[in-house]
Amino acid sequence: MRKRNYLLLIISMIFLLILGGCTSAKPKLSKTSSNGNIVIKGHNFRGLYQGNGTANDPDYKYSMYFGKDGNFVQDIISSKGFAGRFTEKGTYTIAKNGDVTMNIDSVTEERFSSDAALRKGKAPTSIVQRQGNTLSAAEDHPIKIENKKSYLLGTVNKVKLYPTSKATVNYHKHYRSELKKYDSAHNSFSGHGFTSNGMDTPMNAITFKNNKFIWRYGYQDSRNTAKNSAVMAVFQGTYSYNSNNHIMTLKVSNQSKAYYGDLMKLGGFEYQKIGESLAGKTLKLKYHDNDLDLISGEFDTWTMEDGHPDDASQSQPKYDDYINSYSVSTFDSQMKKGSSSDSSGRSVEDVFPTKEDFADWVTDYFRNKGDDYFHVLEAGDGETLPVRSPEKMDGTSNPVPMIYRLYYSIAEEGNEISDVGRNIGITEDGKLYSGHFIMYDDELTQAYRAYANN
Repeated sequence: MRKRNYLLLIISMIFLLILGGCTSAKPKLSKTSSNGNIVIKGHNFRGLYQGNGTANDPDYKYSMYFGKDGNFVQDIISSKGFAGRFTEKGTYTIAKNGDVTMNIDSVTEERFSSDAALRKGKAPTSIVQRQGNTLSAAEDHPIKIENKKSYLLGTVNKVKLYPTSKATVNYHKHYRSELKKYDSAHNSFSGHGFTSNGMDTPMNAITFKNNKFIWRYGYQDSRNTAKNSAVMAVFQGTYSYNSNNHIMTLKVSNQSKAYYGDLMKLGGFEYQKIGESLAGKTLKLKYHDNDLDLISGEFDTWTMEDGHPDDASQSQPKYDDYINSYSVSTFDSQMKKGSSSDSSGRSVEDVFPTKEDFADWVTDYFRNKGDDYFHVLEAGDGETLPVRSPEKMDGTSNPVPMIYRLYYSIAEEGNEISDVGRNIGITEDGKLYSGHFIMYDDELTQAYRAYANN
């Protein structure tokens, strides 16, 4: 009996030793300072926020690391309403009471096709990096976190963040890994360039590097007979590509004004007229058989083709070359106004120094024809008019820059409300356009040329 009790005692001691060894190996996560606050520096924290399952209020998983050097990384995974990931880095300070103030320097935003794709580590459908003046309003301000002794409380979403032994991702390694995954999954356009074919069309080309693009846009509608109706501009920004529907989305972050003139001269940085910027914040292109076609936006363009889809080293143009030669700032600074004149050798401004002079001549012209009620309601300069081509019967028009533009009525003065809106405009090459649906006016143009030659 004594031998049996002695054996049980030995077994109990061994069990206690094993249990004690396991307990001492478990990391102590909730380290506190002398004032009872959680120690921040050199520690990782995690927290969960449960939303209402909508895109505006999804679930968030928070993970953050506060380095001993004053830098932090925050990784936020969104699901149930919005499948996305926001990885941020920046600097932080700790107040005497233990509260933390974070300032974001850079953000990588990823979007995914579904929660399952995100959970399984699939490639994102888009990846964008923001920093400096491209940070959003929600990112570009100090973020406060309160030290609650046993946990940290985020002032955004009031999420509770607890110490954890699981490390937060490395910002730079994570971005490179996700970008490589994105490029591999979405028929990487990085290193490739697309250009339009033909003698004039190489002025229209787009090129890519990683998730960035630059597009030197040039276009001349062959049906538009106006001398200086070609247009050129530069768009820059980031892009994403959906391999399911083959749609490329360009997010335009910077763009030049629209420059009008002769297309070949525009390529040599000489313009005749400046117009408003052409693109909005987003443009969409369709990728098919190595071609890119614009499918959104209120301007026309030619198809652009990649001549070497399987060899990025041969594909032209190159992103770095275009950034050096055609970035928005470089392009705008190099564009110079060229001289212009009509068929008489005199410029329109020589014939009509002011818009009022032009209005007086047009008024005299119509009243001499018997249109006694003709009168100008408004005169402007430096504007564009939507001009229709006689061959284009679908109702669409092209913006054509004018030296002067008149808005007029042929109704008795005081009764203009019963009249339809009409315009007359004159371009730098002395062509006139008129009407409610504005078209080239050959009779008025000939009258102007006769007047200019006298």
